Amino acid sequence: MKLLNKKPVLLTLTAGALLFAISVLTPSSDAAYFQSAKSLYLSKCAVCHGNDGSANTAKGKELKVRPLNSAEFKKMTDAKALEIILKGKGKMEAYEKTLGKEKCEMLLAYCRELGK
Repeated sequence: MKLLNKKPVLLTLTAGALLFAISVLTPSSDAAYFQSAKSLYLSKCAVCHGNDGSANTAKGKELKVRPLNSAEFKKMTDAKALEIILKGKGKMEAYEKTLGKEKCEMLLAYCRELGK
């Protein structure tokens, strides 16, 4: 009986162990990410979109902002939604220059969570 080459198996096991360790050891970083995204959303977006994403605010009603759980937002691709956050749309401010792409991606991720 021929023995299997041990290197691929060892690499697979090592990679699996590393991924498991990262997933177990980083829940606090996920919580920190979520909290950062929430703080950013509350400071930049909530005035129109509402704390809960319902767009049930005076400014949201004035601008006819759709809720984040609307069918339109849910079917919008992440690329399109990110483009709107980066470049703005209508009266919505563009955030690319002030926040950068990474923070805009955080906002999108938070908006998707609110829209569920």
